[in-house]
Amino acid sequence: MKYFFAIIALLNLSLHAQNVLHPRLYKELSMSIDKHKKFPIRIEMSDNLDLVELNIKYTSENTPIRERASETIKKLKKKSLESKKEILSFFKAYPPSHYNDIRDYWIVNHIYIECDKELVYQISQREDVAFVDLNTDKISPLDVINYDSSPSINSATETGLEAGIIAINAQALWNLGYTGKGQLVYDYDTGVCAEHPTFKKRFLANHSPMQQSWYGYFRDFPNEINSNHGTHTLGTIVGEGLPSGDTVGVAPGAYWMACDLVTSTVDELPPLEYIVAAYQWALDTDNNPNTTKGMPAVINNSWRWNDNPDTTHCNDYIQDLMNVIETVGIANIFSGGNSGPNNNSISAPQRINSSILNTFSVGSVNTNLIGNPISSFSSRGPVQCPANDSLLLFHPQVVAPGQNIRSSVGINSFSTKSGTSMAAPHVAGVVGLLNAAK
Repeated sequence: MKYFFAIIALLNLSLHAQNVLHPRLYKELSMSIDKHKKFPIRIEMSDNLDLVELNIKYTSENTPIRERASETIKKLKKKSLESKKEILSFFKAYPPSHYNDIRDYWIVNHIYIECDKELVYQISQREDVAFVDLNTDKISPLDVINYDSSPSINSATETGLEAGIIAINAQALWNLGYTGKGQLVYDYDTGVCAEHPTFKKRFLANHSPMQQSWYGYFRDFPNEINSNHGTHTLGTIVGEGLPSGDTVGVAPGAYWMACDLVTSTVDELPPLEYIVAAYQWALDTDNNPNTTKGMPAVINNSWRWNDNPDTTHCNDYIQDLMNVIETVGIANIFSGGNSGPNNNSISAPQRINSSILNTFSVGSVNTNLIGNPISSFSSRGPVQCPANDSLLLFHPQVVAPGQNIRSSVGINSFSTKSGTSMAAPHVAGVVGLLNAAK
């Protein structure tokens, strides 16, 4: 009889493990015969902050942005510390030969670790653990759109405003004295050549430590070794006018920070974990939630998830991550995708719309042509992860100039690029202008 109950107990443990472990992780564990093999995993804790409720509270009470940011970060850190206390003690008491390299994040209350099969199963039995998955996901490489210059009614010149800036009427706010001065933007892209004269003077590192101004995966200092894509998008956001009168940026008075996590090839892509880390860094670059001046007002995202057209991320930690960014008051602007005109799905996280504000996606129009027609490459909806609101079925939320956009590249050069990656920076720049005008 005791053997019968032992078998039942083992079956219950196995069923519990299957509920907690992602199917792909459970499959790999089941197939592995090497007991020493280490599996890279992501551990999601059970106890989490209700960000939707917190955001509603801030909105109803009209809580100032800096105050809501500071309060949210403190709550997230407290929740992370309290909920992980026991499991971190458990790891310390476990033989170190079974695991290595524990990384603890508070922005989504996760732990990343490499450990053997025995420890993975032990983790899956814990009540304070909600879910365990392989830490193998990556973002997708950039979609490069190559277009010959189209016949235009307002071609880009080297002695005036770019057609995209004219189309969004940025100069109307400039004339009122609003250039984005005092605002901080975060260019989440391939990296930046910080020496480019259109934005060199307004790099945050000119006034703050480099570790609070640049998040480098490939290099500890600003660079564009992956691509000049990031320099180009940053120029559209904040590029100021040169002595010649050449102006490429929407918010030429704003300061900037950046990272180099996006690449152009699959082989070089960093793990998804570093996307979580790069967002967490931006929320609290000096590790002091009482000082939020180093937190950006807007993040420009020109990347997408490397996943299939499904609903995998509709209600998981990716949505939680996007909700955090909204709750602290950061405008999170995404390029809408270059899979048009007949795409059958929207990329993640662009397709996640838990509210009308987070993952705000931008499509592309050609402002060099009469009527500003939608670019043929621009992805269009509906999204696969709408909230309970018909307004959130639409994708993209807005469109902006994204075809044949001239902006900065290299140390002191300019080039023309096309894609929704060129459209999103126009909107990010507008956010800088409007925040300055509040």
